[in-house]
Amino acid sequence: MSVIDHFEAADFPIERVRELKGRREIFVVFSTCGEREADLIHDKVRLLHKEAGGLIDTIFLSHRRRGDVMDLTERKALQADPNLRVLLNNTSCPPDMDDETGKGSDMRRALYQMNLEYVNGRGPDEIVVVFLDSDVLPEYFGTHFVTALAGPVLQGYDFSKASFWRAMGRVKKFVAQPLFSIIDHPGIQKLTNFAYPLSGEVAGTLAFFNSVNFWQIYGVETGINIDTCFGPYSIADVNLGLYDHRHQSDLNIQKMSFGIIRTFLLQLIDNGIIRLEDGAKVSDIFRAHFIDDEGSRNRMEFNLSERKYQPLNKVLPADDFNGAFPHEDKREAAPFS
Repeated sequence: MSVIDHFEAADFPIERVRELKGRREIFVVFSTCGEREADLIHDKVRLLHKEAGGLIDTIFLSHRRRGDVMDLTERKALQADPNLRVLLNNTSCPPDMDDETGKGSDMRRALYQMNLEYVNGRGPDEIVVVFLDSDVLPEYFGTHFVTALAGPVLQGYDFSKASFWRAMGRVKKFVAQPLFSIIDHPGIQKLTNFAYPLSGEVAGTLAFFNSVNFWQIYGVETGINIDTCFGPYSIADVNLGLYDHRHQSDLNIQKMSFGIIRTFLLQLIDNGIIRLEDGAKVSDIFRAHFIDDEGSRNRMEFNLSERKYQPLNKVLPADDFNGAFPHEDKREAAPFS
């Protein structure tokens, strides 16, 4: 069984990453929805464009608009880097997807567009894709987010995942880490070696991302982590140091926790590790009865079903799809101010 190797961000200074890179390409992807992170995106893209522009080949904004026209987030990102590419998730539809939304579904839509439009004749092993969360507070963000995650992949790992220290991390501390320890099975033991298993900052070859399942919403990180346990993948866990982002409400934390537990159980069932009997099934519905802060009884119920998508390499065109949709013709003009 393969193991997870641990690294520090300092192991991959920018000069070393340049040496490792050779002729391969680095794609950096920020995922956004609406205009909430417009200013944060502008500052992060500007910093990377200024300090690592010669290392990063393309910065992408994987974006879901609230309306039908270019919004503030897109304008701000393009002001920071006129060469940035916008991947619109509103209109991208792989053949096995409908109009469902969610973090995992939008990541998969973005990867689908990259495969069709941006590989430029390179093989999927020659492209390193770095996914970064958009809401990291600026005092913690730096070029090390890219170099520390891309470095191990350029060194030969299939997948690298960020780890860090942050003050809250409630779902990680009280849900994911205990959950990943509760089933003792050699196939999934290495889950406990992820220092921050739910981090959204990850990197891998395009070939890796094309080969794993994506879950639609809250389960995307857990699903990919479990897929790495059962595939022939080499994994790096990279310490980025201190980290924080905007905190979620208690209700959103509960929904995330339900989604992670649900994905964990379904993935173990799919891989033959556990079996439910006597009519038992993994529910899509999160139900809770509670006493509110005014002492009154309340009940909540949410349908938190999410789709599990097959690996992209099963739906991508089998023939040479490079340049099928020339991106030079699709990009909107960048507004400057």
